[in-house]
Amino acid sequence: MTAASSLPPVALRAEGVGKSFLAGKLTTRILHGLSLSVHAGELTLVAGPSGCGKSTLLAILSGLQQADEGRVHALGNALHTMNRTALERFRLLHTGFVFQGFNLFPALDALEQVALPLRYLGLSAAQAKVRAVRALDEVGLVQRMTLKPAELSGGEKQRVAIARALAKEPQLLFADEPTSALDAASGQIVIDILHRVARTHGTTVLCVSHDPRLIGHADRLLTMEDGRILSDRRLAEPASFDVETAP
Repeated sequence: MTAASSLPPVALRAEGVGKSFLAGKLTTRILHGLSLSVHAGELTLVAGPSGCGKSTLLAILSGLQQADEGRVHALGNALHTMNRTALERFRLLHTGFVFQGFNLFPALDALEQVALPLRYLGLSAAQAKVRAVRALDEVGLVQRMTLKPAELSGGEKQRVAIARALAKEPQLLFADEPTSALDAASGQIVIDILHRVARTHGTTVLCVSHDPRLIGHADRLLTMEDGRILSDRRLAEPASFDVETAP
């Protein structure tokens, strides 16, 4: 069996994707005919300096933005042919998101933060609570689920955000600079959780970051610069960090 044939199935595929932004009369090219495939059940890290186009690539692969040119397929769906309503429905049913800024509601405790989006999936309050507790337990925060964001550390806030995404049981999980606001130990915990999500749930995890500490925790590393992929390499068995010992 060849190395290519032993890889998991492709969950995300971009073909000739280009993107530009217009500011006044100046057009800036962000992505230059970029093509790649992302495999299911893996943590793929897209690394590169700020402004290289990696967050734009994540937004296009997740359906948050449309490319100017090229094709994007996610879970067998042609995202480039969908209208806004169809894209919103796809994201609701199949994707989870983790961002740099946590995006938590100040007035809600951790359990409420995680359970709230589940109501949009049609779950009852009781069903949403069961899923939310399970997700918080998975990120090591079930004992702190009654606390509000002001009572949590930065690392804990990000773990709540991950639990919120996990509770939806998404097939695709997108993380945009999830560790840039965290110290080294908290950052290690977050990326290890994302890797375990890929391994234990078979979730496709795509993470973009310019944080070099994350490289040793990914299955695959794509390096970007100036809107192009410069290198693509698979990594050895990623390092791990025990979430149970985390602050």
